[in-house]
Amino acid sequence: MMRKLLMLAVLGLVALGNSSVFAATTRWVNKTDLTPTPPGTSCANAGYMTISAAVGAATSGDTIEVCPGIYPELVMVDKTLTFLGPQQGVDARTRTVPATSEAVVGAPDGAFQIEADKVVIDGFTIQDVVNNPSAPPFTGLGAGIWTNPGFSGTEGGHQIFNNIIQANIVGIYLNNTCTLGTLVQFNLIRDNTVPGASSGNGIYSDVGLCKAVINENKFSGNSTGSVSVFGPPFTPNTTDDISVTNNELVAPSPESISFVGVSNSTIDGNISTGSTNDATVHLFGNDSKVMVTNNRLLNGNRAIVVDNPLSIYGVGPNSDITAHLNCIQGNSVAGMEVDPFAYSTPSLDAENNWWGSSSGPTNPNNPTGTGDRIIALQNNVDFTPWLPTAPTGCPQVPNTPGKATGGGKIESDPTSLDLVLELATLLIKKSFDPTIVGSQATFGFVVTCCAPTRNLEYNDHQANVRIKAISIETFVISAPSLACPTTSGKHAQFKGQANETTVTGTQQVGFTVDVDDCGEPGSSTPGGTDMFKIQTFDYMAGGPLIGGNIQIRPAQ
Repeated sequence: MMRKLLMLAVLGLVALGNSSVFAATTRWVNKTDLTPTPPGTSCANAGYMTISAAVGAATSGDTIEVCPGIYPELVMVDKTLTFLGPQQGVDARTRTVPATSEAVVGAPDGAFQIEADKVVIDGFTIQDVVNNPSAPPFTGLGAGIWTNPGFSGTEGGHQIFNNIIQANIVGIYLNNTCTLGTLVQFNLIRDNTVPGASSGNGIYSDVGLCKAVINENKFSGNSTGSVSVFGPPFTPNTTDDISVTNNELVAPSPESISFVGVSNSTIDGNISTGSTNDATVHLFGNDSKVMVTNNRLLNGNRAIVVDNPLSIYGVGPNSDITAHLNCIQGNSVAGMEVDPFAYSTPSLDAENNWWGSSSGPTNPNNPTGTGDRIIALQNNVDFTPWLPTAPTGCPQVPNTPGKATGGGKIESDPTSLDLVLELATLLIKKSFDPTIVGSQATFGFVVTCCAPTRNLEYNDHQANVRIKAISIETFVISAPSLACPTTSGKHAQFKGQANETTVTGTQQVGFTVDVDDCGEPGSSTPGGTDMFKIQTFDYMAGGPLIGGNIQIRPAQ
């Protein structure tokens, strides 16, 4: 009996010993701690002076607490570890602590190189990764946080929280397999503009991304885009189940979301307030079953583009794209553009979106629409019904009390017809020299608010187009004007219904006019030249005045 009790006691000691060997340990790192006592117990009694030293001593499952300071190192992570910075749990999008309260990690070659599964990085500033991986000595990773499961033989499962990721070539090089999901949340990813491979991307993936959630991050000042996912064209099912949700894309910068070869994924709830990119949401090709829903896509160039410029590389057209319940307004070129041969299924479902007007989008199938334009030469976008009122959270610009008046000439040039992209709309060639003007378009208008009243007549003599307003729906004055580079000029936009007369007869159309007042006299001023632009569903013209004047006067 005594022997049995002794055996149980020994086994119990062994069990306790094994649990202590494998128990997770918290290891502390303090750049200014000159008397390390591994693993340490706090910033005042840290065990390591570098993060890499703590990683070398750690075992899988450990936590590494990093104290404020500057850590100019590339941390190679080959174990499942949790890295907690001094701002752990503090949302990076809104935090305002001094720089001395941050743990700043990064060397020219990289900051965190992840070669393990289920790594957590929370509460750091990650910056200054500037060595181009495509240039000698080819030692750079090119991204603040770098993952590549094919290189390391891992699966993924990373969680990246509450980090400021800035001033790198790429913010996060994010890849994984379909075994373990990845979460990127509450990060401020900004100003990643250093030249190099894939430069200017906040988050970039090109060797596979699956079961990934990119949620509630803020992107600002990245010179290429916010999230760019490029699936390998010859290895299907490696870019699947990706959710890009509730992120903020700050204007003005080329912030955007781009997919190539992505399937079964969602772009939902994101807010863009003025992307300077060609498209805010860009589906480049071989994307399938992608839902674009509940986004606010405002004041960019094109809100959504369905494209296929990569067909020569074996990337096919897109299919099964859905766009619902989006707030799409104020985009200068189009709310949606579907290029020829970019979409393989019969009709893209773009029902129940707000296009910036209760009259719906500007499109040949909706001649009276004054909302953002839908360009689709193959007539393969189903946008009916649209939302007659703006959805909750969609900002509405009220009519501006005031007055805009003007009259004059702009130069029209039939050689600038762009049949491929603009459905034979007419563009006005820019010219500041009246002596070289050929045919001319003339205009005159008076618009006041509130409520809006109008008088507009426009004549393009060469194209034989006449537009005469019959009602005004909206009138908005804004300043400064981007068309007036040296002054704080004013811009005005008014929309309404008009009779458009061409050689084939007269029809009612929706119209939008944009005008800029740069000073006096309108066609020759140090502040720039006044501008006039008009568009309907089948006609567009605009340019600087070669004679005349525009005046915009908000109510006093």
